[in-house]
Amino acid sequence: MSAKFFYYPEPNGSFPVTIDLEEDLGELFSDFFLDAVDGISMNGSIQRSVSRTGEIITIQRDRLKLGEDVAYQFHALQNHLDRGFSCSFTADHTKAWAAPIHNYLSAGSFNVNVFANPFTTFAGTNIPSSDDFIIIESAPPAMLQEMHKLDSVSSLSSSGGSFTIDKRINFQYNRRAFARHYRFWPVLKRPDSDIGQNIITNEGGRLFSLSIRLVPDYDTLFSFHPEAFDGVTNVGGLLGATVPLTGTIPDRGGGSVGIDGVPKRFRERAGDIFQIETPESITTQGEFE
Repeated sequence: MSAKFFYYPEPNGSFPVTIDLEEDLGELFSDFFLDAVDGISMNGSIQRSVSRTGEIITIQRDRLKLGEDVAYQFHALQNHLDRGFSCSFTADHTKAWAAPIHNYLSAGSFNVNVFANPFTTFAGTNIPSSDDFIIIESAPPAMLQEMHKLDSVSSLSSSGGSFTIDKRINFQYNRRAFARHYRFWPVLKRPDSDIGQNIITNEGGRLFSLSIRLVPDYDTLFSFHPEAFDGVTNVGGLLGATVPLTGTIPDRGGGSVGIDGVPKRFRERAGDIFQIETPESITTQGEFE
């Protein structure tokens, strides 16, 4: 197994690029951030309002085995991320799996039904194994998230199905949710506080090290959920496939077919209407850009 990054270089976003470290990571850990406000009544009752929630994922590998042969590939990725676009990351390329959950999960259940993995185009048709750990999460605000160990995956494939977990679902989900291998993040962006800091550093121009922090973009991730829009079974089917190492890149029909571009193009085709509240509380209507 090895750690890999995937991204569709923007602008254009017509083909996926893979950066393969060909080794394990040195460190991988998450911190969590929450925007919350407590209201305390006169009798001491505390009510908490939680809005934005998320992870900050730190990825590090000192003295990369492939050295400059892999280090130079991060130059374009850094430019791509610093301009506000997305990448995917897996700590184990054989476990790069995520799937939208079918229907709302009920507290106390063991069985989880899922749609097809929308990211097989670049991440492969992997599925997790029994005893692997997965994350189940909903989108902010007040994101629900829990980790489980898989009990059985006999009814699961990359095109969907079901699996069972060894402990009951904890929360009552009244919203859409995703399941993913706990060391795979399908849609990540670089926090603005890190823009301009080198992803790759070196010692004397000979030993190259990787250090990067990334945060999930839940809005883009959940745009790949089939239940986000009526009548769509697999938004991820619009993602651009890999291209030959040499020669002309196939025409994708115009527009980005990458992680950032597919939800945008899909929303445009769907002609969805949204509302914007201005500071003066004036409500207007328009189409997604």
